[in-house]
Amino acid sequence: MHAALRNTALIAPLALVFAACVGTRQPVHTPGVAHADFAIAIERGRNIVRPLTRRGSGVAVAVGVGGQLVWSEGFGRVSMSDGVPVRPDMPFRIYSLMKQVTAVAALQAARRGEVDLRAPIRRVIPALPDAYERVTLGQLLTHTAGVRHYRDSAEARMKMPCATAADALPRFIGDPLVGEPGAAQRYSTWGFVVASAVLEQAAGMPFDSLMTARIAAPAGMRSFRLEGKGAPAPLGYFDVDADGVTRATSPLDNSCKMGGGGFVASAEDIVRFHNAVLRGELVPLGAARQLLGNRSVLEAGGSGPGGEAVSVVDLDTRISVVVLSNTSGLDQRIALQRAREILASVFSGVARSESP
Repeated sequence: MHAALRNTALIAPLALVFAACVGTRQPVHTPGVAHADFAIAIERGRNIVRPLTRRGSGVAVAVGVGGQLVWSEGFGRVSMSDGVPVRPDMPFRIYSLMKQVTAVAALQAARRGEVDLRAPIRRVIPALPDAYERVTLGQLLTHTAGVRHYRDSAEARMKMPCATAADALPRFIGDPLVGEPGAAQRYSTWGFVVASAVLEQAAGMPFDSLMTARIAAPAGMRSFRLEGKGAPAPLGYFDVDADGVTRATSPLDNSCKMGGGGFVASAEDIVRFHNAVLRGELVPLGAARQLLGNRSVLEAGGSGPGGEAVSVVDLDTRISVVVLSNTSGLDQRIALQRAREILASVFSGVARSESP
């Protein structure tokens, strides 16, 4: 049995961070996985996550330790007008958390000999504009290819669906690059859409089919899919504006964002993905570490209409924490990030207490 974590000071900052957000009504919660060895950490985790459901937000959390899912739980309700509780297996919009999944798929394709991370991508898609003559897949994955990001918020709030990554390219592929390939880092979701198109062309199948076959199926990800595919999401989506007013998110379809942010998944499924990476089941762990620039910790966040998502995976301590919300807004994003940090500290502390 894991010993109890003694450092209760880790929880103290919560009173300052979340005090203004806690309502008088106790939020509903729906447990999923709850490993008995982590009972004390799980209860502390509940105290950390409950305040995130202010303004009626739905939140799901999942934690992995040692390559295994040890805790998952849903908090709040699927919408502000619906009494149905959030479950930890419900798919949320994960936005840019998807980029780490795409990067692993690219490593798989490179090991299969389908792509070369250092070769010009026009070898795979010759019809790309001349500006892409020196762009490589590795540059796309590290935001150094010079592909632009969204032009404005209207472009990010899409409504037209895409069945393949190739369908999304006409939206931006004719625009000039915003920098020399390989010269500087410029964040770009569209760059990951180009990477998605390269991977689907090299594999000879649509990008979402590629993700199902090579990532979701072997990792056991049950809800992971391209937005708009499969059963409609049971969650409502909400945005909090600068004045603190919560409104229902306008209808949109993120599928054209493909491997840059077009998928939905449960918190449990993102941890299953991390655990599969930690166990070396998708790519060798050393290859994943190399893609991170030999860093051991990957902290990631995703944000967009009707969704905030944060995660951390530590390749050394084998800890994974994922927190997802169906409500977007700066305050919610900051709260999720803080919750992720504290949860990682709590669960890694328990794991270290049992280390030889």
